[in-house]
Amino acid sequence: MIEIISPAGFEHFFWGLADHFEAGPPDPEVIAKMAAEYGLQFGEPPWLPDIIARYGLTPPMG
Repeated sequence: MIEIISPAGFEHFFWGLADHFEAGPPDPEVIAKMAAEYGLQFGEPPWLPDIIARYGLTPPMG
């Protein structure tokens, strides 16, 4: 799998995220603020509950 993110610069989000994880579990509010700076939105896609049920998955907490 090859993922291309364009324009460049989004890698800084991942570097910042790694910095927060080094200090222990990150604060969700800090992560949300970082995400907003890069135009990233977290949400649950409408198809996710079906996939979880179909394959007997355990959803992440939160």
